[in-house]
Amino acid sequence: MSVYGLTGGIGVGKSTVANIFQESGIPVVLADDVGRQVAAKGSDGLAEIVSSFGADILDANGELDRRKLGTLIFNNPDRRRHLEGILHPRVRDLSQELFRSLEQTGNQIVIYESALLYETQRHTEMRGVILVTASEEQRIARVRSRDGSDEEDVRKRIRAQMDEEEKRGLADHIVDNSWDLPALHGNVSSLIAELRQQQA
Repeated sequence: MSVYGLTGGIGVGKSTVANIFQESGIPVVLADDVGRQVAAKGSDGLAEIVSSFGADILDANGELDRRKLGTLIFNNPDRRRHLEGILHPRVRDLSQELFRSLEQTGNQIVIYESALLYETQRHTEMRGVILVTASEEQRIARVRSRDGSDEEDVRKRIRAQMDEEEKRGLADHIVDNSWDLPALHGNVSSLIAELRQQQA
């Protein structure tokens, strides 16, 4: 079985591309979902986060308040690194378990969608990396329509991420999501055919 990483910056359309893979019968493991599981209520991951950052990061139900935690770490590299030290090894272990389970059920190709694929060095574990790209203006428009963010806030979030050109240099496949949905479907369908041919 081959696991391909799917990545890209904020607002490029990773989720849309992931959905096209799923519609084609290729399972997708979402790093965000795995991250939520390893920090779920009652988990040792959440216990360690609370021990490090305090109980104020919990909501009224005793679950992780991601917005509060995000505020705590956004402009604090030391806190961010500490949180990543808690979460990333757990995310790696659980995602590997999920890959093994998917292999046992006969899947030939699996997609691992992660915004931080390069930053966490997970790209080194993949058969290949698929990078989704779009222009900065399109990305800003998508994020603003999705969550109502201020334009300057979105630009800051884009600048805080790894440089796009650096990602391009490391990618094996690039999906340009600058056009409409039918064009994106066509691009991803061609890529799926190529990956399946390599697997045969």
